[in-house]
Amino acid sequence: MRINFNTVTPKQIRAYMRDPNNRTDNTFVGIAFAKNLIGADFFVPIAKKLRSYFGKNAHVKYSNSSLINSKNARRYKENLGISKILPSPIYDPMKADQIHAGTKLGKGIPLSMFVSSPGTRATINHLSLAAKRDVARQFYCHVPLIEGFRNHSNFKRNSLIVTEGLVKPESGESLVSGQIRDLQTKARAVVYEVLDSKGRNDPYATFQLANYWKDNHLFQGLILHFDTLNPSVYNNTTTHADEVLQSDKEYHAEIIVIMPTVKVDYQANFAREVRTDINFRTMIKDGLGYFQYK
Repeated sequence: MRINFNTVTPKQIRAYMRDPNNRTDNTFVGIAFAKNLIGADFFVPIAKKLRSYFGKNAHVKYSNSSLINSKNARRYKENLGISKILPSPIYDPMKADQIHAGTKLGKGIPLSMFVSSPGTRATINHLSLAAKRDVARQFYCHVPLIEGFRNHSNFKRNSLIVTEGLVKPESGESLVSGQIRDLQTKARAVVYEVLDSKGRNDPYATFQLANYWKDNHLFQGLILHFDTLNPSVYNNTTTHADEVLQSDKEYHAEIIVIMPTVKVDYQANFAREVRTDINFRTMIKDGLGYFQYK
């Protein structure tokens, strides 16, 4: 794979490492480390502490809304066994005359949000109109998740960004079929990051959002991803070991949402599988956990 390590960012390095071939390329990883794009603690087996955990099944909820037609709060579960997304008559990209980066998929949700993301900057200018519609239709499936985040009171002090969207493979890059980076070339996987009010990665809010999406929305797969890729910031009073084992240090957290291949009428098999990864390895299958450094 040919990339310019003098211009690549840590976000882009993380995006490249979604593919197993890149993670096991010692030259790639070694140069990234030498250029301070990967932190040393990524290579150190640090003990992890599980703080919270939720299984794959949707939680029972309480409501007295019109959804259940009751004057008293009663227990219910969302019915997520459906196989079709109902598109908006206003924003449905299948009805648009043209598809471009500025095409709106929802209120305040342009297609560029998924195409020009900071970790995987791409373009759709070279695609045919039919191919652009395919890309837009796949990303349209994420609109309910984003709107759910924006409308939820728990996340009023947080912001949500798409850090990785559409991928165009680099020259000489060989992708493993079915892995995240390969799915990103087909507009089937999106990586989200939750930020706090100061613009910092917020691991606990990320965990909360992953559980909210798990309980309320459609997808094929949802991965709560923690990693120690970010380089540490040192000062004259700390040693490398102190920084690596710092008790209040947190993982970098993201949510990877995978969508099935969606037909023109938005029908698909939304299997709603979930798992939790740490440093690109599965830590919890069929569940979401919140991990902290010990």
